[in-house]
Amino acid sequence: MTSKLIHSTTIFSDGALQENAWALLTQEKTITGFGSDWEPHSADEVIDGTGKLLHAGLFDTHCHGAAGFAANRGIEDIKGILDFNFANQVARTIVSLVSADVGAMVKIATDAKVLAEDSRFIGIHFEGPFLSHDHRGAQNPAAIKLPTDAEIEQIIASGTIVSMTLAPEHFTEAQLSKLEAADIRLCFGHSGAGYEEAHGFFVKHPKSVMTHTFNGMKGIHHREPGPVPAAIETDTFMELIADGIHVHPAAARLIPQDRLILVTDAIEATGQPDGDYLLGGLPITVSEGVARTESGSLAGSTLKLVDAVRNYAQFSGSQLAAMRAAVTNPAEAYGLAEQEITVGNHFLI
Repeated sequence: MTSKLIHSTTIFSDGALQENAWALLTQEKTITGFGSDWEPHSADEVIDGTGKLLHAGLFDTHCHGAAGFAANRGIEDIKGILDFNFANQVARTIVSLVSADVGAMVKIATDAKVLAEDSRFIGIHFEGPFLSHDHRGAQNPAAIKLPTDAEIEQIIASGTIVSMTLAPEHFTEAQLSKLEAADIRLCFGHSGAGYEEAHGFFVKHPKSVMTHTFNGMKGIHHREPGPVPAAIETDTFMELIADGIHVHPAAARLIPQDRLILVTDAIEATGQPDGDYLLGGLPITVSEGVARTESGSLAGSTLKLVDAVRNYAQFSGSQLAAMRAAVTNPAEAYGLAEQEITVGNHFLI
């Protein structure tokens, strides 16, 4: 790798923005400074970063596919997803499986151990199959079921599952605690729980995450507030698909910025033309970039995380909040440190 000098740019690092900054990237180290201090330095490549933002890579915690690849098809497709994401400024990905046979899902998670040395792969996310039929969205109804203790043991034994979207009303407290003790983040989603039940879940499990907030759950009503206010009132991290389709910008702004996680919920049609695709065995159609099932339900998205950052910066008026939601907050939610900008790991938005 050659050395690079990127100057006259904005740097996002350690959860903060540094304007009129520069970075000298070499194999040995990264040096940063401000203003015209870059001029005495030399590098193999000098890049004018005016109007750009330099960062160490985004973190997508909920991604099913891209570029024709679908995680439910196995390891080779997962590798394709990681490659696509990295080419689109995502340095870390939690790869998501939609509801399917538990044994088949566990096999993919177990096979994913071969990716342990790939820094881009953080782990597997099970979105189901232990969900509410009434709020299943684009999840295959034939796969949705109640959990058994034996299945929970299999899930834990796979060794790569770092999060699970579930309807907590279908679990015993002992089952939830067992998953949590195995360092699997409990993600509230595709659930029929109301305000009180959701609030109790978030209080008992303060490391939990809300899956694609507002979608796959009860809405807000002034007499039946539902799960979203319960998450807002507690310490819960809250995902958002910031495409302007899944959630209106006005509703997106209700999510506390310090606990917001931007996600894509991307499917294999991401980066592909409109047309017919599959999601967990269900036929879906993508028209004008929007994926829907035959019944009209939204079916994931074709959103890239870098575009989610741009969208949320526009929704909120804050580029800093958008970057924190795609880098700092997901790292904190999953107990990881932010990555550092290096010659082999840097991107310009």
